Amino acid sequence: MKPLFTLAPDTQLVLASGSPRRKQFLDDLGVPYAVRPVPGEPDAIPGQDFREFALHCALFKMWAARRADNEVIVAADTIVTLDGCIMGKPADRLEALSMLKRLSGRDHQVVTAVALNTKDQNTITWCDVCNVHFAPWPDTVLQAYVETGECDDKAGAYAIQGKGAFLVERIDGSWSTVVGLPMTWLVQKLLQHNVLLAESRI
Repeated sequence: MKPLFTLAPDTQLVLASGSPRRKQFLDDLGVPYAVRPVPGEPDAIPGQDFREFALHCALFKMWAARRADNEVIVAADTIVTLDGCIMGKPADRLEALSMLKRLSGRDHQVVTAVALNTKDQNTITWCDVCNVHFAPWPDTVLQAYVETGECDDKAGAYAIQGKGAFLVERIDGSWSTVVGLPMTWLVQKLLQHNVLLAESRI
């Protein structure tokens, strides 16, 4: 199958994340890239709102992953918020169930921030916010989902791209943002900065 894009000459694309979801998005572009996860994250700065915090984390990962001038670094951070409060990854399955009960039948927001460092050493950032509505679910269904283990390392204790897809009744915004990487924005920027090349052979 013909790749969707080609990578510009003398360019190294680096994903500053070990997330399987983000890797799949880049795999689908059909270009080579390196995976360089960055452990840890910075402390929140007093007064930061959730958008600023997500951008702060994405920038931290981007700079920590950079090694050479010809590298184009893609870093992202995704958080889930309910009533303006950040819902992180559950510490255990009891907390996961508690999170899902709070989300059931309600709207919440998924925020993904991206930091992109180009070959000319410009830094571009973007923060996308999607509204996500959970259908109301009985506790027995939520418990069954928790017991699959999919919730264990997910912000908000669910994965819309996995078994947890049934939980979500509707989203207002980009599906890829909810998964963890706003692809429309990212591909537009990679094309604008001549990182990706789309060459028709028809």
